[in-house]
Amino acid sequence: MSESAAPLRRLARLLWRAARAIVFAIGLVTILLAGAGLWGLHRLAGRPTALPEHFILSLNLQTAPPDVAAPSALLRRATGATPTLEQTIAAIDRAATDPRVRGIDILLGGGCCGLTTAEELHDALARFRAISHRQVVARAMSFDGAEGLGAYIVATAANRIELSDAGDFGVTGLALQSPFAADLLKMAGVEAQFEHIGKYKTYPELFTRSGPSAAATEMMNSLAGSLYDSALVPIAARLKRSPDQVKALFDQAPFSAAQAKQDGLVDTVLPLSAEVAHVRGVHVSLADYVADAAPAPAGAPKVALIVAHGDINAPDAPGRRSGIDPARLAHEIATAVADPSIRAIVLRLDTPGGTVTGSAMVGAEVARAARLHKPLIVSMGALDASGGYWISSHGAVLVADPATLTGSIGVLGGKFSFGGLLARLGVSVSTASRGANALFDSAVTPWTEAQLASLQGQLDLDYQKFVGWVAAGRRMSPAQVNAVGQGRVWTGAQARSRGLVDRLGGYHEAFMTVRAALHLPADAALDIVPGNEQPGLTALLATLARQANPLEAAALPEPLRGLFALTRLHRLSMVPVELR
Repeated sequence: MSESAAPLRRLARLLWRAARAIVFAIGLVTILLAGAGLWGLHRLAGRPTALPEHFILSLNLQTAPPDVAAPSALLRRATGATPTLEQTIAAIDRAATDPRVRGIDILLGGGCCGLTTAEELHDALARFRAISHRQVVARAMSFDGAEGLGAYIVATAANRIELSDAGDFGVTGLALQSPFAADLLKMAGVEAQFEHIGKYKTYPELFTRSGPSAAATEMMNSLAGSLYDSALVPIAARLKRSPDQVKALFDQAPFSAAQAKQDGLVDTVLPLSAEVAHVRGVHVSLADYVADAAPAPAGAPKVALIVAHGDINAPDAPGRRSGIDPARLAHEIATAVADPSIRAIVLRLDTPGGTVTGSAMVGAEVARAARLHKPLIVSMGALDASGGYWISSHGAVLVADPATLTGSIGVLGGKFSFGGLLARLGVSVSTASRGANALFDSAVTPWTEAQLASLQGQLDLDYQKFVGWVAAGRRMSPAQVNAVGQGRVWTGAQARSRGLVDRLGGYHEAFMTVRAALHLPADAALDIVPGNEQPGLTALLATLARQANPLEAAALPEPLRGLFALTRLHRLSMVPVELR
């Protein structure tokens, strides 16, 4: 090497050392910052302040408790996460035998609650009263519309219902509505092509018809009747009237607060100057009470609680932030099955369905738990239909709320073709393809008659697989499954009488079923452990970053939020076959 090259070599080595030093410094700073952050979070997640000797437990139910997996204590403390529905139910049940709790004060609002959540909360509060003989007071500014019905169901478990003089009683009944957008799509130049198996698999009608078919009308009326009948049961019991008398009363609503009191719907009308904390005594929030819970006693059987919420995605679509990742859920179930310390599993599902492949992947793990004789109890949330029912059908015991929407044993496939819309917008699409069906999944080109026939054949096969799978899990004949299948959605109450679910109830009933499966006394303690994968450091820091600066769809301008909503519909064109 020449002498002129030596200085260049020395310069290169110097630069390389400097670069390594900079990278090392950045890494060291990152580690120190992460360590400091985790130390701070650990401090936040430390033992909570001791609760008072006696107190009133406050439940803020202006919004519904989320029916999701409980976050870790670290994340809960760092983000101020709301207690989950399961934690709320467990806290109310624990309070019933806690001598420190002198009563429960409930603040209700327009965000509470869907019918299934309302019925679970009502039942928990009723158990609290029956066991503790202490008072429960429910307060609301107003009871309005569909949300007001759920809130009022919760309120009917209280000793006293209080309504603000500024509000009214607007519970007028229950309504189910479906939009039909075929004419709009046609005007926009969007072609909707769908095929389905099952007379009642009517979801595609939203895009292919201007109004409901006779089957859709029949099913909607049946669901509305069953849901309303279930909702009226706790209301009629409190008012000491028949369901028909309650219906007649609601048919005259809305009422002023004073009229609602006169009719016995509420007990007290709060003046405008009433204090928010109307129940006397020291109040403790639900979040603080949940954090104060003692660990399960030594030797208590471990039960894994796995919660899954949202659409069932395809296994080859990892990284979706929303919906159920079937690979992850299947792994969580498999891990709990393989763990000898886990005596039983409760799988809580709240899903309208999704892909065949994703449903089959998770369903296989549920079936494996049955083969290995590890009790897996399915607890159905507001929805456990179609692909969700595929997953559930091999559970040891299926527990549904009376208002759960389940069944929908059927398949559909379809897509939207936007070629006409693009042409109207002045956009042309040039295509070069090889293969007769190369454009099968194209969002521009509609299906040919031959391609539609091919799709129909695929759906026929998938439906037979669905029926056979359910028949094996529920110990029914394929003919019996087909008779209650055909894509028909049932409420939990209807499903039980048709052999699709075993018991009615929520989390409490699911854990009582676990005790029965393990041959334990009804009051035996259980060690409920999270079966969902806990987020790692990267996910934790990402959550905290979103908490600090949430660049989410909710923060976007209204037109952009609408665009994001439309992209969810476009997902149907990416997955031709759905269990929904």
